[in-house]
Amino acid sequence: MLFLYQKNTLKFSIFFSTLLIMGCATIGAIAVPLESIDKPRGEYGIGTKIHFWTDYSRSEVYTTSPSDFRSLLVQVWYPAEIKPNYQKTTHLVYPNKSIESISKTAGMPPGFGKHGTQLMSSAVQGAKPVRDKKFPLVLFSHGNGGLATQNLSQIEELVSNGYIVVACNHTYNASITFTSDGDPVLFQRNVTWDEQAAYHRKYYTGELIEYRYQDLAFILDELNKEKSQEGMTNQYRDLINFNAVGVMGHSMGGGTSYYALLNDNRIKAALALDGWFFALNEEDATINIKKPFMHIGQEEFFDTSVMGDMNKSEDGKENLKIYNLILENNKPSYAVYIKNSLHYTFTDLKQVYVAGSPLAIPLPYLGKVDKAVVKNTINESMIEFFGSTLKNQKFQKNIYNKDNKEVIFISNENQ
Repeated sequence: MLFLYQKNTLKFSIFFSTLLIMGCATIGAIAVPLESIDKPRGEYGIGTKIHFWTDYSRSEVYTTSPSDFRSLLVQVWYPAEIKPNYQKTTHLVYPNKSIESISKTAGMPPGFGKHGTQLMSSAVQGAKPVRDKKFPLVLFSHGNGGLATQNLSQIEELVSNGYIVVACNHTYNASITFTSDGDPVLFQRNVTWDEQAAYHRKYYTGELIEYRYQDLAFILDELNKEKSQEGMTNQYRDLINFNAVGVMGHSMGGGTSYYALLNDNRIKAALALDGWFFALNEEDATINIKKPFMHIGQEEFFDTSVMGDMNKSEDGKENLKIYNLILENNKPSYAVYIKNSLHYTFTDLKQVYVAGSPLAIPLPYLGKVDKAVVKNTINESMIEFFGSTLKNQKFQKNIYNKDNKEVIFISNENQ
């Protein structure tokens, strides 16, 4: 099922990315209405910067040239001093080039979805950072075929509450990314069918999870160097509390997050959104690494008899088995289940898609649960979890009100 699951969800991942890129795109004669994500609720303004970093210790496995090293588009969000008249950035990096590339790939006419550039974030490019304290760091890993900004709702909520968040487009595993020259790089670009088959074999053995984790480890290394790759003093080193590092991700990014928690002593806590843990081996899942882990996902992880799109096939059952082994063996672990949700409920598409619009078309991958329930549950759980693990705050479990019939909360804390 992994191949079937990835084939189907990858198509939707790229479809999801296309919708984000196109804003209010037209599919045939039908409009797909989107709106920008809500403003985050924390006290801090948000600054952001984009970097292009190359890991010269790793050759690029997706290309054949031995001179190609692993290069990443890295985006950093940080607490910043913001004034009301500051210009906010777009939701996506290089929206015009993204629209052009995706439209061409999809065989759509030039300029299709040009108004997608109107999707905005709350971040200001290059804003002056807050320097009166050091902030915890959270690394974000997107899903297979996703984007670094696919969960901007969570990224901005964290930053507004006093965190630095760093995400990359996992090159060739993101739906689209860019080189330092602004050239687009699409998912598995220039990869032949035979190489795709080899790629999927690597996937089955967990090599892709390892490769993605190496991206995160490299970024963490770069953030702690005195000099940046641009040859300047590293401005982030004095802003980050490197004793308080967490990681989170969606889908395969959730599996990558737990793998990073397992293998990197610098990482203190991990949070997965509807995680894909298939690539992890059972032996690792039975280890009590005694590091906090939280999973927020669809109810199917709790009860496979209910509606869901992750765990019912053979590979999905293996995914669920490994997930349950993690919850049973690693302590403390927390699980939050949202009823009537599906895999892409846990991305920004649930938040930006205007389901009630007269122009809306059904998107079954988003689930039936109200988007306010999703946003509040994810963001409140995330803030409480990382607050307790990275800021030494008390975990306020009373946020899981027993009267809220949409959410199930389970904890396994005994060491």
